[in-house]
Amino acid sequence: MTKAAHLVQPTASFIIGGEETLERSVQSCLESVGVGLLCEWDVLAFVYRHAASLTSTGQIARLIGYENTVVSEALQRLEHKKLIERSRSSRGVHLCRIPASTDAERLRCIQQLLRMSEGRAGRLLLERLLRSVRTRAEQEEQSTESKK
Repeated sequence: MTKAAHLVQPTASFIIGGEETLERSVQSCLESVGVGLLCEWDVLAFVYRHAASLTSTGQIARLIGYENTVVSEALQRLEHKKLIERSRSSRGVHLCRIPASTDAERLRCIQQLLRMSEGRAGRLLLERLLRSVRTRAEQEEQSTESKK
């Protein structure tokens, strides 16, 4: 077993026979949950860990380290996929929570992914499997460098 698979094993409920099996298990859970972007995962994890939280997009963004627009778009996608529920905005603040109607399989996968992502090896695996959303500044910088 590889070092990465060994480091993830104690904190996850995944059946592990090697790194490839771990990666397939994690990918399967990500597909079951319906998350494809790292920022979506981070926002979903924040909402799940804080149960029902009364907060603004800006507060979430500051706490998890993303730009406001990235978090706002992630919240909208998660709400559209019925992974979270948000109340109507009152002075820019929403009540965010995981819907009570979340099916058992999806909830099990969220919990497994959360446990796995608590360790460095698990977080690195998620970063590798999920696409990152580049900030506008990073996109502009890459565009400027490619023009040189």
